[in-house]
Amino acid sequence: MFSAEMPPHHVHAHVPARVVLLAMAATVAAALIEIVASWRSSSLFLAADAVHLLAHMAIFLVLLIPPAAWHDRGEDLATICVVILVMLIAAGIGFVSVRALLATHREPPPPAFFLISLAGLSANMLTAFLFRHPSEEHWSFRAALAHELSDAALTIAGLAGALVIKLFALRQVDPGLSLAIAVWLLLWAGRLGIRRIRFGAAAWRIDAH
Repeated sequence: MFSAEMPPHHVHAHVPARVVLLAMAATVAAALIEIVASWRSSSLFLAADAVHLLAHMAIFLVLLIPPAAWHDRGEDLATICVVILVMLIAAGIGFVSVRALLATHREPPPPAFFLISLAGLSANMLTAFLFRHPSEEHWSFRAALAHELSDAALTIAGLAGALVIKLFALRQVDPGLSLAIAVWLLLWAGRLGIRRIRFGAAAWRIDAH
């Protein structure tokens, strides 16, 4: 996803706020579209994907803080806060998903609604495009870019799930996909937290010398 061997100290070039704000606007718009679609279709997958997109707001808010006022130690603390928030969201999605998987009366959502997840994919791709240059110099933007690109796999899985629902009408597919999003968020947040802690520890050791 990104290199853990980046130098602890590097020049922080200014990133225009409009880059992050545009990514935020696209992400919120996609999330709202998916929320409406999930309400109309009762799809847990679309609801989980919408919450997942809104969780990106915490990351974007961190990215809006000027690097000159942030430095490595402040970024460590912010990253840990984001990781905790994302893990809490993932736990909530996972709980609802498991409960739906155990239910016996739940009907699968109309598979056509799963196409709405393409709105989320569009937001991911636009954000990745906007972050491509800042990611060359900023650890936080590089991590965000990697996450946006990897989110595409979730959308592809959702579209594959729609096909399975269309062919076999399996009620477990929708909550199963929602649970997959929760697991993915937990894995991503855990990996990001561990890498950032290691990166920060390396910086502190250099400062101590």
